[in-house]
Amino acid sequence: MLTLEALLTVLVVAQGSTDRLAGPADHTPIPRRSPMGALLRSSVLPGWGQLYNDKYFKGVLLGTAELSLLTVLLMENSAAGRARDDYLESGLPADEARYELHRQRRLDFIWYTSAAWLYGMLDAYVDAHLFPFEIENERFDRDAGLAAGIVVRF
Repeated sequence: MLTLEALLTVLVVAQGSTDRLAGPADHTPIPRRSPMGALLRSSVLPGWGQLYNDKYFKGVLLGTAELSLLTVLLMENSAAGRARDDYLESGLPADEARYELHRQRRLDFIWYTSAAWLYGMLDAYVDAHLFPFEIENERFDRDAGLAAGIVVRF
């Protein structure tokens, strides 16, 4: 007499052993980005390191912010120079106060611009390190998982 024995087996499929369940694994190389290359690109042109890492929105946003801060810094530098010249010509306290105002603003924007530039460089560096992370996770999720099977013995 034939006995029918049904057994439910839960298999935890490790990465790379899915050939029998899900077909061949994907062995195409994972694209990578050079962290130092991203950092140097971002130091030369704000946002270029983010564009290199395929972070287009962030690249445009950071590039615009950094270049805007640099523009304001240059405008304050020019205004401070004009105010200094006016004060040296006239010696008026109002011109001295205007010079001090623009000098302090120039100093503030030096700090703001430097901080934004450094943030952009470090962000590009970190994004380059994490560039393959999303692709590796997609592959792992596809290659590893939980499977259930029924074994029938006669």
